[in-house]
Amino acid sequence: MKRSTLVDAAFGCYPAWWRERYEEEVRAVSSDLIEAGRSPFRVAINLFGGAVRTGTFAKGMPKVYELWATRTRVSIASATLPWLLMGPLLLIMTSGQSLHSSLGRVLPPSLPMFGNPDLELIGKGAGPFVLAPPLAPAASTVIHAGLAISILFLVTFVVMIAGWSSLREAIRSSDATNRRRLRLLVWVPAVSVLLDIALSIVQSKSRPSIYGSLTPNGPSVALNGHQGVVHALGIVLPIVAIVGWFLSIVCIAIAAKRVNAAPVDLRFGRSVSVVVAFLLACLLTAYVAWGIGLVMQAREAAHGSFTTLSYTHQGLWIPVVVLLSITVVASAFFAGTARRSWKVIASDRWSAGATALHT
Repeated sequence: MKRSTLVDAAFGCYPAWWRERYEEEVRAVSSDLIEAGRSPFRVAINLFGGAVRTGTFAKGMPKVYELWATRTRVSIASATLPWLLMGPLLLIMTSGQSLHSSLGRVLPPSLPMFGNPDLELIGKGAGPFVLAPPLAPAASTVIHAGLAISILFLVTFVVMIAGWSSLREAIRSSDATNRRRLRLLVWVPAVSVLLDIALSIVQSKSRPSIYGSLTPNGPSVALNGHQGVVHALGIVLPIVAIVGWFLSIVCIAIAAKRVNAAPVDLRFGRSVSVVVAFLLACLLTAYVAWGIGLVMQAREAAHGSFTTLSYTHQGLWIPVVVLLSITVVASAFFAGTARRSWKVIASDRWSAGATALHT
């Protein structure tokens, strides 16, 4: 890309209202700087930085309701949509549990969703079954943190459904074309997450929970469950989650862009974005505790005979913590932007000709 083209691209990054009011003047100043010997690359970098600041803080944006309403809608979507990635991802990361002991094979191989069964052990020369060593003390941290992640996921899901319902009602009362199709788009995230939950429940129910020997002193086999279903869903579930995430983001973005939301809808959306950002921060705390518990129980098992928990994707704990931390910061930032934008909308000091706030 040529440097002059890079300068033009930098101007293209500014919002339309800025280009309408300031582009001609700033472009003239930029041309003068380049003719005076300033590097076009440095000029373009400064322009790109200004575009980021303008888009982030909306400095100089006229007090026109349509502009601030659009900014509020975009901020609400940016604060809430990251959950569509991180929520299902954390459920996948904390699934695939298995039990281990250095003394032999532990049965059942994973803890059920409810109840606390006696753990049995198959070891060399120990006979068919003996009691397994107790769970490592830190395993309770892992279990409770995993439960907290599931509860926070469900609570956030309910909050998101409330937000999607509000958007659906805003579409119903708006003058947007193809309103029926837009309302259907709003429910794509809910259907996607419900499908993820249903598949996870089927996978959990299909895991064997009863083991025994078909012959005296024979090898232990699963007496119930469907291992083939568990294996198949282990492949299908991540694919469904990823495809559903992409479709949800596209569908919500289209619906939010085409609807002219009323102030009451924007106010509710602002509240939803703040709550979702807070719950995402709680999810981060629970997930960090989950990973720390796994590390602690591994150290405890190295100095004693304990049964420990492991998870299929626990090796990705640190990268997911980094990704989740970035997501939490971004969600909190855009939730704050939605709040600030709403304050401008809620004020009575509007430019002449702006759309009335309460119409």
